Amino acid sequence: MFNLHYEFAKLRTDYYLGGIQQRYRTGKAVPLPTYIIWDCTHRCNLTCLHCGAVEETYVHELTTEQIKAILDQLAVIKAGMFAVTGGEPLLRMDLPEVLSHASLRGLKTGIATNGFLVDRAAAEWIRDTRVYSVQVSLDGPEKIHNRIRGNEESFDRAIQAIEMLTRLKVPLVSVATTVTTNNIHEIDDLKPLLLHLGIRLWRLAVVMPIGRARFSNDFPEGDQLAWLLNYVQANDSRKLRIYIGENLPFLGAWERQIRKAPAICPIGFTACCIGVDGSLRGCPEQRNTIENREGSLLETPFQDIWQRGFGRYRNRDILCEDEKCSGCESKYDCFGGCWVMRNGRRHCIQELLSSSSSNCFGRVQ
Repeated sequence: MFNLHYEFAKLRTDYYLGGIQQRYRTGKAVPLPTYIIWDCTHRCNLTCLHCGAVEETYVHELTTEQIKAILDQLAVIKAGMFAVTGGEPLLRMDLPEVLSHASLRGLKTGIATNGFLVDRAAAEWIRDTRVYSVQVSLDGPEKIHNRIRGNEESFDRAIQAIEMLTRLKVPLVSVATTVTTNNIHEIDDLKPLLLHLGIRLWRLAVVMPIGRARFSNDFPEGDQLAWLLNYVQANDSRKLRIYIGENLPFLGAWERQIRKAPAICPIGFTACCIGVDGSLRGCPEQRNTIENREGSLLETPFQDIWQRGFGRYRNRDILCEDEKCSGCESKYDCFGGCWVMRNGRRHCIQELLSSSSSNCFGRVQ
């Protein structure tokens, strides 16, 4: 199916990203990022089956003054969005002060949370510090959500958080669901609940091969993944926008039927991640290792790291280094897939869907 809106969006995206690539290769300044994530802590109050934060622990986290100084730098470059994730961000007692500072410096802010710690007082400071968006994790109906999250109260607390934030008129309250073999059969049961709660944006992201899920068998099989894509295609609407997470940046035959624009990995082009210790890397799901770190914001100004780093992403090195990718007809749609998914060999949509009896890469049922 020809999607004119998508094709125009792809032309614009390719032109913009290609321009950044050319400027980087010729030593010219590249545009500054518009979306910056702060991986603020790896501490958490739950024990989720798919948690990636458990891979790393930190003796020291950025202090309040250190992150505020970094925010001052981001304000100068007019970064658009400052989103906070973890771990569980609300375990940082200074988060109200940090987000208030970000807002006063002109940054739009967001939080990704499991919702457990969002009581009335927390919901009020989130509103009062002008947080724009809160994404609450909800992985299924009560029984399955609690089992995945390892806490019998987690479902009720997440629902309570959504209700309070909505009642206090936080501009955007959305839901994120990590899709695994544990809950994929329960996905459809969530939809009426989300509509009842007034949710208008629902993110469905397949589990990533990190943390507790690194060696698990929780990744959906081909037929299950095909069902998920069909589900999004059939149920996405103006009343409830449903989208596939960015760790599947290309969806094969579903790409132009589900998406209105490409979901190309933004690392090094429009986005990056500030680590728990102040290091700068691509995204929060990447491990904080030497090969992933671009520099430390405690030692080097943000703009210097941004302009000089992120070379492997901007140069699309993987299209040359991976023989299969270099010969793939979809390489300029996929660009090698998600870097984190690649570590678990879950990056190729053709391979992920190959076990589906619906022959799904070639056609859509």
